[in-house]
Amino acid sequence: MSKLLTIALIFMLGGLAFAQMPVAALPRTYIDTTWNPPQGGTTWAAHTAVQFTSALQVASPGDTIVLDAGTIYSGYFTVPAKSNSNKKWIYVTTSAYAKLPAPGTRVSPTVAANMPKIVTPGTTSALRFADGANHWRFVGIEIYSASSYRPPTYTAGVNFGYSLVDKLSYPGTSNIPDSIVFDRCYMHGDATHDLQEGVVLNFTSAAVVDSYISAIHAKGVDTQAVLAYVTPGPIKLVNNHLEAAGENVMLGGAGKGAFGYVPSDIEVRNNYIYKPLAWVPLSLPPINQYVVKNSFELKSAQRVLFDNNLIENKWAAGQIQGAFLFTPRTSQSGDVAVVLDVTVTNNVLKNVISGFNMIAVDGECGTTAYPDCHNAGKTGRWNISNNLVMLMDNTAQGSVGHIDLMIMGPSIDLPNGGVFVPAHDIVLQHNTEVPFGKQTCWGSVYVGVPAALGRPPFTAPPTTNVWVLDNVLCRQPTGDWGQQGTAGLTMYAGLPSTQPYDLTRRFYGNVMYVPTGDRTYSFPPHNYATTLPVSYLNQSIGNYQLQSPYWTDTTDGQLAGVNFAKLPASTTPQ
Repeated sequence: MSKLLTIALIFMLGGLAFAQMPVAALPRTYIDTTWNPPQGGTTWAAHTAVQFTSALQVASPGDTIVLDAGTIYSGYFTVPAKSNSNKKWIYVTTSAYAKLPAPGTRVSPTVAANMPKIVTPGTTSALRFADGANHWRFVGIEIYSASSYRPPTYTAGVNFGYSLVDKLSYPGTSNIPDSIVFDRCYMHGDATHDLQEGVVLNFTSAAVVDSYISAIHAKGVDTQAVLAYVTPGPIKLVNNHLEAAGENVMLGGAGKGAFGYVPSDIEVRNNYIYKPLAWVPLSLPPINQYVVKNSFELKSAQRVLFDNNLIENKWAAGQIQGAFLFTPRTSQSGDVAVVLDVTVTNNVLKNVISGFNMIAVDGECGTTAYPDCHNAGKTGRWNISNNLVMLMDNTAQGSVGHIDLMIMGPSIDLPNGGVFVPAHDIVLQHNTEVPFGKQTCWGSVYVGVPAALGRPPFTAPPTTNVWVLDNVLCRQPTGDWGQQGTAGLTMYAGLPSTQPYDLTRRFYGNVMYVPTGDRTYSFPPHNYATTLPVSYLNQSIGNYQLQSPYWTDTTDGQLAGVNFAKLPASTTPQ
């Protein structure tokens, strides 16, 4: 049997296997972070760094440690393990707790005067959690770096530190820290202190809520406000300001399988995920000071809920990819890595160069760079619905022109040569794509084609079981080699091809703008390609509910595009 016939047979079988609309599994476990301070235990007042170190050691589950607001506690503090069969909490809080915002309210730097300061004097983390540490909650604490380490490549006056919060020892064990919560904390770098990470959540049942993490940046390396890779989950990130040059949030991407964990049951809601525009010139030639990448990246994760967040500012620097990058990296995360069951709903992406980039498998697995990787990973069941994607000005610094907003794939050739894995089991529904001003976007839904398929007509479609429903698209879908219309969709997304899951059901209810100079193509029934500009209910206040064309020939009878009422209430900096 020839190689091409083998590939075609694999895809026909794949089409049968995926013959239904994908449903992404939601997190199985959600972390309860209800404010419930210990009652009846001992309260330890720590006025100095020495007393704080002692209190960490002597406090028992059910106790409270109180630090003095405004006082600097300098050092590398280890949070120890405690025998805790009753799962009682130890709270570490501020003496000015009454002046903090109420639980459920995000803090900002303006309340830092009411916070104790836990400060690392060097590259080591300010807080390190020992294996077995459990049920610790830090409340109303400011954490930052006063590192005096200057790498050889750094200019005078700028120093470097690693993470502010991390696990004490690596590699991982079966007794990693558990039930660790940061509540209304302020963690940050500054103009003279680079940091590689804000918080490394290599814990089980780890949460950051109502907190403010900012100025996480460094020269020549990736940085993250929140990073997690040695954890089975669950993880909760709710109502935070998350600011980093590299990936604001990244799951996976390290460990190379030594730990055997896939971060799972991830809840990310109501956050402001932000990159300051002041960093644009610092990330581009000739300065090249900061490495700027994506806003939310998954290299290994499953059962992820990303809902009701505001992402602002993503330009081209360290990477051109979009605000979201779903890219299984077994080469970096280990052969167990997957990106499965991801739900992205009701979010605003503002001033971004691209919305979603998705890669089916790890094309680096088994290459000379990663010879010990033997599994290219699994992906699937991605639900991307009711998201507003607003493109940046393509004449602004940091733009590279007309960039597509939603990219499915590309499918990746496997390094062993021959068979490849398609991008599959993806739903894009009720999303709206908005170019800046009167500009034209480069593409809307774009499908990459691996080299194994050659030129069109392809031996098999590069995607399987992809559903594009009820969206307002800034241009007609296309992909590598420029195929468009029903014929193009058939080549890019033709499987499954049998009713009731054929293309007429999987590409349905969409409004597509056709800019001047583009040909208007024929698409399956119940889709509308218009040469008239799309208009919205009240664009001046960010209400991008569709106004014209008034298109309700959709799968659910609702207007195509976003339901504005379900989006974050504010689209201004927070």
